[in-house]
Amino acid sequence: MSKTKILNIRIDPDLKRKAKKLAEADDRSLSNWVTKLIAEKVKEAEKKS
Repeated sequence: MSKTKILNIRIDPDLKRKAKKLAEADDRSLSNWVTKLIAEKVKEAEKKS
């Protein structure tokens, strides 16, 4: 069984381009960068509850 799952989303092309630039500046793939952001938000939400 895979350790990761695929999440398909639709995103505005301009937003994707900007996000990819930010991910590259953070030396990450776009997928890894988005995963990091989601993990941070989940952690913040868990602290609040």
